[in-house]
Amino acid sequence: MKIVIAPDSFKGALSSPEVCEALKKGWLEIRPRDEVLLFPLADGGEGTCEALVRSTGGSFLDVETVDPLMRPVRAKCGIAGDGRRGVMELAAASGIERVSRDELDPLRASTYGSGIVLKTLLEKGCREILLGIGGSATVDGGAGMLQALGAVFFDADGKRIPEGIGGGTLKCIAKVDWGALDPRLQMCSIKVACDVTNPLLGLSGAAAVFGPQKGATPEMVKILEENLAHWEKICGASGELPGSGAAGGVGFMLRSVLNAEITSGAELVIALSGLDEALEGASLLITGEGCSDGQTLCGKLPAVAAAHAAKRNVPALLCSGAVSGARREFEKVFCAVFSISNGAITLDEAIKKSAENLRHTAASVAGIATVFEKRVRR
Repeated sequence: MKIVIAPDSFKGALSSPEVCEALKKGWLEIRPRDEVLLFPLADGGEGTCEALVRSTGGSFLDVETVDPLMRPVRAKCGIAGDGRRGVMELAAASGIERVSRDELDPLRASTYGSGIVLKTLLEKGCREILLGIGGSATVDGGAGMLQALGAVFFDADGKRIPEGIGGGTLKCIAKVDWGALDPRLQMCSIKVACDVTNPLLGLSGAAAVFGPQKGATPEMVKILEENLAHWEKICGASGELPGSGAAGGVGFMLRSVLNAEITSGAELVIALSGLDEALEGASLLITGEGCSDGQTLCGKLPAVAAAHAAKRNVPALLCSGAVSGARREFEKVFCAVFSISNGAITLDEAIKKSAENLRHTAASVAGIATVFEKRVRR
């Protein structure tokens, strides 16, 4: 049998390559002669850079930059095998995991560090940027990122606004020197991997939906909403298009200022990974993620991978750390759904046992495959 393993990461537990290895190990324990192909994937969030760089035979870079609170950090990005495409994640520098729970402050947090990473890729000669924008700690509308790329902001008194602007001071921007932006941006195309369709403003916008996840109180949400509305006017563009609210408004900035193309993160990664070719003649696709719910079926990596498999008449099996929601809806997409946890355990225990539980689940499925294979031969 030819088995294709193509999961997302199990956030907080295992990277997608680690998930692949655990599933492969379990499968080969039972069926060592099978061909098992590994495709560690992502959908724009954690693991997107690693998945894209590895799938294209590229190389990784460590960039000296700053975190959301402007403290020095090193962030990983990469260059695809062709040498022209730079790959980065917003979360590498500006991610929510860069700050402790007590430090979360979307009024201060800035995407400035991500702008430094993007500029580094431009300096390396990249003329196409693939950017995953999941997991940020910011609601600055991407303004901080623009500062790192050269844009200069002035207040109503004509004073230059310091670098590292956060969502709480967007309303101070009275004028922007757009001409100071890095000229190499004019020769660069940016593709944004994003699985969020929220607009910039409103009840389903960046402040209302994502602000609380990044530490915003109800009072902060009101401030951020007003400031993003002001930022929308400064940029002279509409924030109503799907994806504008992604990453605290970074989606809006990338589209309206840098002319980026926002696309499904899962589709972008799959298109570059070679998964479609590997699925030809495969017997089974095994995919997975840390937690599956109704959102899984709305463009998340496992569902998109399953759709690609279905086009080639390959059944798709889902292995998840936890499954909630209507099972019947999952069964329309996957041939089987497994929650890998055994018994009633805490989240910390489940995280620690993720690799072991994935291995056991894969071994169990391989055992079932062997039973049915023997019955068919009879």
